[in-house]
Amino acid sequence: MKRDFNKFIAHLDADELRDELAMLYGRFGVLREYYAMELTDPKKVIDKYKANMRKAFFPARGRGKRGRSASSKLIKAFSAISIHPKDVIELQFYRAELMTEYIGARRIDSEAFHESTVKTFADACAGAEQEVLLDYFAVGAGKLAELFEQQRRNRHFSLYPTYRRYW
Repeated sequence: MKRDFNKFIAHLDADELRDELAMLYGRFGVLREYYAMELTDPKKVIDKYKANMRKAFFPARGRGKRGRSASSKLIKAFSAISIHPKDVIELQFYRAELMTEYIGARRIDSEAFHESTVKTFADACAGAEQEVLLDYFAVGAGKLAELFEQQRRNRHFSLYPTYRRYW
């Protein structure tokens, strides 16, 4: 497939190539978001994804029961357009933060939800370590671990062991 694509691109002249890119840009939203990250301020795109995550957990109507799955899908979609791994890790920490807020706001006792929050935090920490960004996320991760301790409803779960492992 890649070889066929390279052949197709090789036989196009500059104007045809521009037309092809313009057509693809107009047709695929993922491509538009990728170029928005590349050519403009990536913070705008990240903030849009954060706002959508918040809406998944705290919708204007209802209880946000699908917040975990919706936020997971948003992170997966963002990973497809992200230029820097730091931005994906930031969204993972934000997801853990929203899940922690949700536990406190909705008084969630579910072991599965608490376990998922701890796993999300651990995945974000592992990603930060892999990308050598532990110093960048240290303060926020510490505050999140403290917030989780205040909000959690199930005393079997804690973010502190994971936090201590990385910092």
